[in-house]
Amino acid sequence: MAVELEQKGIVLYESLTRRARTEDGKEMFRFLAEEERHHLELFSRLLGEIGEFDFGDNEEVARYLGSIVEGGILAKVLKGGIDPEGLDVLGALEVGIEVEKESILFYQGFLPLVPPTQKTWVEKVVEEEKKHFLCLSELKKTFAGEKE
Repeated sequence: MAVELEQKGIVLYESLTRRARTEDGKEMFRFLAEEERHHLELFSRLLGEIGEFDFGDNEEVARYLGSIVEGGILAKVLKGGIDPEGLDVLGALEVGIEVEKESILFYQGFLPLVPPTQKTWVEKVVEEEKKHFLCLSELKKTFAGEKE
């Protein structure tokens, strides 16, 4: 699921790069697309090293993660229910912000299932997702101010 989320994130941010009006906006979305590629590489490597996760006695964690994904923007992203080309930039920023917020919750919930030797990777991704959230929030403020 994490691998697929990162793949969809790349598509979203590449679309936003093409449609951004300012060079700063284009640069920000190119950066975010590259970050998603980096996350994709990390999660692909992690999956290769540890294989499928066994939720074992962590049924509550499994239900928590499932409810995050099923009930929000991540479900729409995973199911292809959001067409980045159909969004204006402000709408796309709002989607990106929601994706980053839910991703943070997802990865933080996922952390108890990760072997201790691999926790640093996931913690790093959580910190990066928080940075992305802040970048997108600032970009939204700037863009919304330009539209007024």
